[in-house]
Parts: sequence; structure tokens; C-alpha cells
Amino acid sequence: MDLETAIKIVKDYGKILEEDPIKNIQGRPESILPYNKDKIKEAIKVNLTYVGTAVPKDERLFSTLRLGYIQLASFIPDAEVTPFNINDALNSKDVCHKYYQYLTECEKTSKYIMKQTVVLVEELEVFCQDNGL
Repeated sequence: MDLETAIKIVKDYGKILEEDPIKNIQGRPESILPYNKDKIKEAIKVNLTYVGTAVPKDERLFSTLRLGYIQLASFIPDAEVTPFNINDALNSKDVCHKYYQYLTECEKTSKYIMKQTVVLVEELEVFCQDNGL
């Protein structure tokens, strides 16, 4: 992938991350991504290689790209997304609130995201080591 394409893909993905970022913790449907995860990963890696080898190295941008890569874990298969807004349930203090029924599903989603985060961190570490970043 050429750098120009990689920059466009990362910018488009960044716009999604900026939209109501609290949703990134609860899980968001993969279908809202502007490209599939593999294409976004590839684009981020191209950007990391460019930024990581530039002189001087832009540490802030490098860290932001790494974080964006890891945040891909919060995008889950659409069928796994639970229609859930934790704040509505917790702020109501009503254990019968309609959102309390989703707490178990939210826990499953959180575990899925954590597992995916570990995988992405490991992938990223290997990539950075292999490329001297």
C-alpha cells in the first residue's frame, strides 16, 4: 500500500474514533468502519513505518497511530454488539431498568474486547520489533 492511500485510510478511521469515543469501550459494530480491519491495520503499519523512521521522529503521532491500531479491538462483529447505554441504567439506580438486562452481554463484550486488545498489542509489538521501530 502506498503512503498516500495509507494516510487517507487512517484519517477516515480516525474520524470514526472521534465520534462519541465512550462507545469504543462498550464495543462498536465493525460495519461502521470505513474499511475492513485488515486494511486499516495495514494502513496504520505503513504510517508507523514512515513516522517511525522519519528524522526527527514525531513521538506523539507515533503513539497515536499505535493507540489507533489497538483501538480496533473495540470494533466487534455486528451480531455481537449489544444495544446498551450503561449510563442510562446506572444513573436511574433502578435495578429493573431495561438496560440492566444487558449487563451480562456487556461483560461478554468487554471480555471479547480485552482478548482482541491483547492480540493487537502482540501483533503491534512484533511489527515494531521486526521493523526497528
